[in-house]
Amino acid sequence: MTGSPLIIPVFIPHSGCPHQCAFCNQTVLTGEPSRIPDAGRVAEIIQTYLACSMPRSRVEVAFFGGNFLGLAPGRITDLIKSVQPFLDSGAVHGIRFSTRPDTVTKTRVEQIAHYPIRLVELGVQSMDDRVLARVKRGHTREDTCRAMDLLRAFKIKAGVQIMAGLPGDTLDGVIQTSQILAKMHPLTARIYPALVLKNTLMARWYHNGTYQPLTLDQAVAVTSRAYRIFTQAGVTVIRMGVQVSGSEMASVLAGPCHPAFGHLVHARMMYQTMVQKIQALGSAQGSEMIRLRVHPSGESRLRGHRNGNLLRLKNRFPKIDFCVQGDPAVGPGQIDIVKFPV
Repeated sequence: MTGSPLIIPVFIPHSGCPHQCAFCNQTVLTGEPSRIPDAGRVAEIIQTYLACSMPRSRVEVAFFGGNFLGLAPGRITDLIKSVQPFLDSGAVHGIRFSTRPDTVTKTRVEQIAHYPIRLVELGVQSMDDRVLARVKRGHTREDTCRAMDLLRAFKIKAGVQIMAGLPGDTLDGVIQTSQILAKMHPLTARIYPALVLKNTLMARWYHNGTYQPLTLDQAVAVTSRAYRIFTQAGVTVIRMGVQVSGSEMASVLAGPCHPAFGHLVHARMMYQTMVQKIQALGSAQGSEMIRLRVHPSGESRLRGHRNGNLLRLKNRFPKIDFCVQGDPAVGPGQIDIVKFPV
């Protein structure tokens, strides 16, 4: 098979969760009711995705939106077995799921260890116990450390999910969380900015003025720093920002919600790279032209949202004129900068 991996999401909103965290409303984010799908529904979801997809290098079914290992043991087995016919036929190659760190116990891991579990994503959110207590997360930093050690002992790959802008947290705190987790070498990471959703405790705090979410610029800035920390440690960042459809936007009361949040982060990092390269060339003594050469696939990130990067460059370097050239000879993600007098 060829092509990129296909991850088939099966949502189990709030299922297996011992309580509702201050920031959480999974029904809003997933658009699914709070119930566990039966085997027939799981099969229907898988078949729909397989029928509409091109050939892929691998296909995995992902149970998201709840606390998978917090389900009753029988429920865990039933959900995994609902995928088994597709595993047996070779149409699906593995399973992944998200879960709370405190439910990663030896008993639960032993239950799933003989199945093809490709990734367990831990809803870490923060490695600051004060922040975790403030948002009523119900687990601690030590729970995350134990979960990572246990998954490693069973040779199961782990992913981590963090949330920027939680009540009681700081931008430096998000960076520290990223640094701590990066040193644990998870396979993947997701970076979500905290949003204020309807019918949550955080919504109440927002309305009474005791909580203020990050601005979009703050969220993009701290996410770009966290992204660099993870990627420099060899961790693949598989998502930045919360995906909210148009029909669900009415349930987002406040916070850095943007349909192209990940693009904004990549564009910001591209801008920072361009500034560093331009400064390394030396300051302009007179009028100059700089050609920004980039692989065609990266031109949108170079330009930034609505050409924002080019406008910021012009404001920062008013004596320089900039032109952009898409060039397949430039490596993906790279920028070649050439300066010459005009």
